[in-house]
Amino acid sequence: MSDQTSSERSDQVADRKVVVVDPYSAGRGIAPAFAERGVGAIAVLTTAEPPAGLAKSWFPENFTEVHVVNGDLSALADKLAGHEPLCVVPGTETGVETAEALSELITPGRSNALERSHARRDKFQMYVALRDAGVPHLRQISSDSEEEVARWLESTGLIDSSIVLKPQESGGTDDVFVASPGDDWRALFHRILGSVNKLDIVNDRVLVQELAVGTEYEVDTYSIDGQHGLAAVWRYAKERRGERLGIYLSNTFVSPEDPVVAVLFEYVRQVLDATGVRNGPAHVEVMVTENGPKLIEIGARCAGAEQQELSFVGAGESQITRMVEHWVDGKRDVGLYARKQYVKTVYLSSPRKGVLRNAERLDRLAELMPSFQRDVIPYRDGSLVPRTDDLWTSLGYVVLATTDADQLAADEELVRRIESELVIVDV
Repeated sequence: MSDQTSSERSDQVADRKVVVVDPYSAGRGIAPAFAERGVGAIAVLTTAEPPAGLAKSWFPENFTEVHVVNGDLSALADKLAGHEPLCVVPGTETGVETAEALSELITPGRSNALERSHARRDKFQMYVALRDAGVPHLRQISSDSEEEVARWLESTGLIDSSIVLKPQESGGTDDVFVASPGDDWRALFHRILGSVNKLDIVNDRVLVQELAVGTEYEVDTYSIDGQHGLAAVWRYAKERRGERLGIYLSNTFVSPEDPVVAVLFEYVRQVLDATGVRNGPAHVEVMVTENGPKLIEIGARCAGAEQQELSFVGAGESQITRMVEHWVDGKRDVGLYARKQYVKTVYLSSPRKGVLRNAERLDRLAELMPSFQRDVIPYRDGSLVPRTDDLWTSLGYVVLATTDADQLAADEELVRRIESELVIVDV
């Protein structure tokens, strides 16, 4: 930037605003982070009410104004431009395309390549962007016709292979199914097609792709004018249960010195360029297979759920802190994160729907585990709990953080032992 000091630049932007589109999930933390630097926030909602699954993360009191998109983005952009916003950013997945369109109208050049916006939202268009750029990718098809899918399976040689079926625009492993050879994939196809997903979007097409086998990673980046930096890398542990794919077991903060990080970052840079990411955060899920990294999906927004807080616990920074430094301080160093602590989220699950009878076993986690950071477990004794099929139906999770790797492992083992002792009575 210029030779201005951070404090001089902060003084200049203090009376300006940021615009956050659909400030839900991790996006709930954007306005408070800017407020700490004296910068107010304006909310733009793409629907009159947030999707049901995100409603609890909506805090209108954090915003000086709230606008609802009525179809006329130009008029809304004219109104917002009067505030001279520093940036227009998405809070969560549903706000990505609107945020980028508004940004180009209000602050041209401060977001991502608008012509590829759909490739950062639609899971099939991500594949098209990678294919066109020559970036390694999974074979997949988007269709509303089971016969078209059947012909594609035959032509690609996947007819006797395991395949994944999922909504084209959703999240949290919502309705992600796997069909092994001999399974009735057509029934799963129609189970997804036409249903309303967790983001309140009708699934008018189904994404079908080859099953990627390997280790899955979450790669969280922050970019400035086409230069990409790593904010965090996490390693997922998931399992398959019957036809359901993506039952979360844990998510582990990966040291930047781990050799896999360099491999992932080299690949992810290609993904970011292919999908037109130039400014701001991106959340990239990648499977490292025996044939190298393959994209699962990319979101041009902050990593969701609690990941911003957890990144701060592990690295002392997050995508949101980088966002504030970028727009308030003019910082242009995209850099590499550091690991200050070992961090792991351990997810709890239920093998069946039923009544939880001994939830008191979960009440002592904090006193039993030295690395205990916090937990989010909404169920208590006598609660009716769902069968865990995806992230949305998890029993909750426990966050562990420590500088002692052995302690982290011991505490994770204790969580698993307590989980195995939970009594869930069929109803």
